[in-house]
Amino acid sequence: MFSMSSYAYASNEPSEEQVKAAFIFNFAKFVKWPSHSFETENNLNLCIAGQDKVELALKSLERKEVQGHVLKIVAVNDEPTQAKLKICHILFIARSEKSRQLQWLNAVEQQPILTIADNLDLVKQGGMISLYLEAQRVQFVVNQSSTQNNGLKLSARMLQLARVPK
Repeated sequence: MFSMSSYAYASNEPSEEQVKAAFIFNFAKFVKWPSHSFETENNLNLCIAGQDKVELALKSLERKEVQGHVLKIVAVNDEPTQAKLKICHILFIARSEKSRQLQWLNAVEQQPILTIADNLDLVKQGGMISLYLEAQRVQFVVNQSSTQNNGLKLSARMLQLARVPK
């Protein structure tokens, strides 16, 4: 009987992608955007560049409330341009776009858009938050100078939870 309940518990654990989506959703709770970021609409736009399993998990979070705003998922799969991305509050760069990651980052440079990817190269290239696995646990690292340079303020609590990858 014990092994059956252990098995049932193990099979109900969230996937790596669901955990990463939860991290991204929770990051939105601990970021302060400039007030002008919400002048045109009340949505918090989470833009997704590319496709992977994290994208699917993020779509399940659409319409949830974050800091008084409704989370809206927006696919941005064409060419990375500043005009197209100006509606974004968060830009998640999927693994399928890793080869164009720098282009995506350049398109949102100097804009208050939180950039996130699930590879460590992102913060090295000037992005803001990299998700990664360490000891089979999802962790994250923050490029604080990048967030500050783009007008975003991260809570002290969030910064305390960030790790330095080994």
